[in-house]
Amino acid sequence: MERSEQLIKEMLHKYQALKFLTWESWFQQRVTESRARELEILRILGYLTAFSMLNSICMPFLVGFSSIAVFVLVDDGNVLTPSQICTSLCFFRLLRPPLLELLGLFCVLKQAQQSLCHLEKIFLRKDLGTTQLVTTKEELPSDGFQQPCDRCKDKHSHSDEKSDHDLSQKGSGKARMLYLRAFGWHWLSVSLLVYLSVCAVSLAQDGILSVWTGEAKEVQGLEGWKELRNSRLSAYALLGLLQAFLVCCAAYCLTCASLRASHILHSKLLSDVLHMPMHSQKTDMRQLLQAFTQDMQVIDEELPKHLHSWLKSLLDILSTITLICFIMPVFSLAVCPLIILFLRLQSRFYSAHSHIRHMGANPVASLECVTQCVEDPLSGPKHREVCLTHCLQALNQNLLVKYNKINTESRAALRLDGIAGIVLFLVTLILLETEPDSGLVVLALICAFNIKKAVHRYPQAASDINMDMLSMQNLCEFAKVEKEAAWKKSYRPPKDWPQYGEVKFRNYESEASSNGTPALRGINLTILKGEKIGVVSRGKTDTDALVSSLFRSVEARSGAVLIDDINIARMGLLDLRSRLQIISQVPVLFSGPLRANLDPFAQHTDAQVWLALELCHLKELVRLLPAQLLHPVQRTSLAYSFGQRRLLCLARALLARVRILLVEEALPGVDLETEDLVRQLIHTEFKHCTVLWLTQNPLTVMHTDRVLVLNKGQAVNVDAPSTLLQQGPLFSQ
Repeated sequence: MERSEQLIKEMLHKYQALKFLTWESWFQQRVTESRARELEILRILGYLTAFSMLNSICMPFLVGFSSIAVFVLVDDGNVLTPSQICTSLCFFRLLRPPLLELLGLFCVLKQAQQSLCHLEKIFLRKDLGTTQLVTTKEELPSDGFQQPCDRCKDKHSHSDEKSDHDLSQKGSGKARMLYLRAFGWHWLSVSLLVYLSVCAVSLAQDGILSVWTGEAKEVQGLEGWKELRNSRLSAYALLGLLQAFLVCCAAYCLTCASLRASHILHSKLLSDVLHMPMHSQKTDMRQLLQAFTQDMQVIDEELPKHLHSWLKSLLDILSTITLICFIMPVFSLAVCPLIILFLRLQSRFYSAHSHIRHMGANPVASLECVTQCVEDPLSGPKHREVCLTHCLQALNQNLLVKYNKINTESRAALRLDGIAGIVLFLVTLILLETEPDSGLVVLALICAFNIKKAVHRYPQAASDINMDMLSMQNLCEFAKVEKEAAWKKSYRPPKDWPQYGEVKFRNYESEASSNGTPALRGINLTILKGEKIGVVSRGKTDTDALVSSLFRSVEARSGAVLIDDINIARMGLLDLRSRLQIISQVPVLFSGPLRANLDPFAQHTDAQVWLALELCHLKELVRLLPAQLLHPVQRTSLAYSFGQRRLLCLARALLARVRILLVEEALPGVDLETEDLVRQLIHTEFKHCTVLWLTQNPLTVMHTDRVLVLNKGQAVNVDAPSTLLQQGPLFSQ
């Protein structure tokens, strides 16, 4: 089962090939299906979380209810007084944290056991030894292993450049509105209603205890006092069951709404990325991967939990303050100063928490990057020692960040305890002065005790949501990225277009692409149907510019390109690119079945696929595979040689049955026998097609009808290869 994260990485690394083949919809469907399976797992986890929340609500309630029921039912002389219920509930509140921690203790122990087993395997690995593979910095390979630690440093500096901007914002209002729209206004309304109901039922439970204890002694002398006692006990139990049901409903609503938001946001992000220009380098690859992995993980898993904690604590605080003000109106005079003090403390906590969270990202990123170097067997001992030093420094910094986080949270908890203590002190002081009904005293004290937990949770949850909104802000940025031309337009070329494959450049001048490819300037050229044209340039940039112009990855500044007398700018990109084929210099295969790499949309029969493989001399190779056409291709494609991959790309072009084919020269590592086979197959199977051979070596296009010489984006000459070879040094060089 493929993970969407792995598919996204493959899509980004093979983006150009995906665009040339117009397989965006196929790959998008694969990612969507993989994403649907992941969301289903998240849905199950959400239901399990609801069950966990149910335990956290029911266990303390069952302890309190059973204690009260046993006390009043075991002896008719036991009367539930305000002092008893107030003391009991205070002890029950103190017992709630250890009871809840006991539920998660077994999971923590299991995770610790798995971590220890993993560490044991690492510690028992065989030592790599001290064989000196790389001795000096100059002997390091130039591309694969050059200074990974410096890349980590660059990553950190890049992150630091954004830090001031990120830390000064809490996620823009646009990002919040985007998430709420994806969340769904109907789900938002239902969720708020359910959470309000949970809060109201909780207050109703405390209200029943208040009325019960306030009238306990007066009711004791009545004839039907047992029935009244039992009815109140039953009402208290029913409210507990109702609260449990509403908690499940709240978790269900939040799970469904958050998964809906995750699906919509991921689909929109995937669509935005697939509509980006082919050569767009404005968006860093690392930022794209971060958006699909880290940012989406925050939206999938972290944000729903933080929303639940924030909404629950906010409603608890508001309902508690409102009820206390209703019982003792004079307390409302202290509400405004307490709110100002609380918000000021929350602002300082958010600032410290955001800095610590940002500091914690760099060591983790460094550990991930450096570990790849340490585990690589091809890196030398000295180079490995440098990586280990960086790794230890990052680990030390990570521990310091964790220590600062614990210290900051402890300081904030101490100040929040002070605010909760002020509320309790003011409530007690007002009760002593006003001397209200004993039942109201119990209710006011219970509310004052309950506010402590909500006051502790709210700043943490609010800070987490503000940090999570930065991930939403990152997703919003991709919606602003420049998009390529429309995939489909109102004008659709005929189904059999192009019939002849005649290509005309009419005073064509293209824009320079964002990756620095020079523009074509003043190209006037007519390529006849079935003609074999060699395109020669001193550098690959000129041939890349020609390919970009034909596939419209770079739009025309002036002039036009006509294929069978139809301007390619009139049609959508899918209609254009699907009628062209290119055999790239680096052949690309995608993960999945071998057949899907040749015919992903199942437009051809198995017999046609086998025929294409037979023409490319790959039939016997595929027959020897365990699953034959359904044999899986790995992402690295290392099971196939470079030449075999190039032949598979040729088989892909044979199945496409196009009239225009572009062939880039192979890398020097390809064996001559395979390249001769490719050239022979193209001459025999594409003899009625227009073929453009793109190369920097003039000797490889001597078999063509004509040769186009490009230099700095201009057509220097077009003539037969033998004529050009005699005329000037530019072609021969």
